[in-house]
Amino acid sequence: MFVKNNFMIRTLSFILFVLGLINDSYAQQHKTLKVLFLGNSYTYVNNLPQLIKDIALANGDTLVFDSNCPGGHTFNNHFNNATSLSKINAQAWDCVILQAQSQEPSFSPGQVAAQTLPYAIKLDSLVKNNNPCSETVFYETWGRKNGDASNCGSYPPICTYLGMQDRLRASYKLFADTTQSVMAPASEAWRKSIAQNPSLELYSSDQSHPALEGSYLTACVFYETLFHKSVLSNTYTAGVSSINVSFLQQIAHDVVNDSLMTWNIGKYNPCGTTGLNQLSSQQHFVLYPNPAQNVLQTNTNASYKIYDVLGNLCLSGNKSNTINIESLKSGVYFIELSYLDSTKKIRFVKE
Repeated sequence: MFVKNNFMIRTLSFILFVLGLINDSYAQQHKTLKVLFLGNSYTYVNNLPQLIKDIALANGDTLVFDSNCPGGHTFNNHFNNATSLSKINAQAWDCVILQAQSQEPSFSPGQVAAQTLPYAIKLDSLVKNNNPCSETVFYETWGRKNGDASNCGSYPPICTYLGMQDRLRASYKLFADTTQSVMAPASEAWRKSIAQNPSLELYSSDQSHPALEGSYLTACVFYETLFHKSVLSNTYTAGVSSINVSFLQQIAHDVVNDSLMTWNIGKYNPCGTTGLNQLSSQQHFVLYPNPAQNVLQTNTNASYKIYDVLGNLCLSGNKSNTINIESLKSGVYFIELSYLDSTKKIRFVKE
């Protein structure tokens, strides 16, 4: 009788385990994200949010979005725009996309630091004040096809496409790193596409705004950045030729995944879960700084366990809001915080 019962218990446990895997697989396959886009014509031309939504839908995912994209708007403009402010506070967004005016981030480092960075910080603060679990994503736009002729005389580095492109990358990386946010590397995908296939035209006739192919490439980058899933073999084409669709999907996939830590994808996620089972989320836990060097701080006296990426227990302790991690090697870890009946698992980086 004992053997029979033991067999039944093990069988039931196996069935529950398999059902758990199926449930996890289903959750991985079908995601819903609520996303707000704050930008300008580089977002609304060819309706970039809708392209991302259609790509997501073809992969079984759902993008619920809103946007405010007046032509030529800067971060400063959005910070002082009543519609943008209202939309930020309209709901608990999963992600808020911030796109600067197309030329401004390419200006000199001193000018960007004085005129653009402060408003990137302010907008990010508004996003996270509305919902601490929202992820700010900076939309890195591309250099103009032949550089910025209108500002070339005052700042020669942007007289060429590559010079302008380099400055845009540096500035968007600055915005993302300063605010511990994500950078969607759209223009790095443009750079790679142009280098590998210069005959595939990404620009519209004004040599600034995107042609449909350029918007499609950008949408593929955003799908991978936001949903953390592959765009390869996605069936939605938006009217782009099948040959170009395959090429653009591969470019987007390679650029995003070759440098995840450069784009901060998965690097800063204070409210995200890990691959470990999450037990509860009633208590709102905050962990900072992230990345950290020697000490982590939490907003409550929680018990904690720290695991490496292989699931090995590295550190543990009881009822502390200051956690010494000096003994850990540099790398990615997961901390499990427990307080009363709530448990939260957060990824962090030890520098």
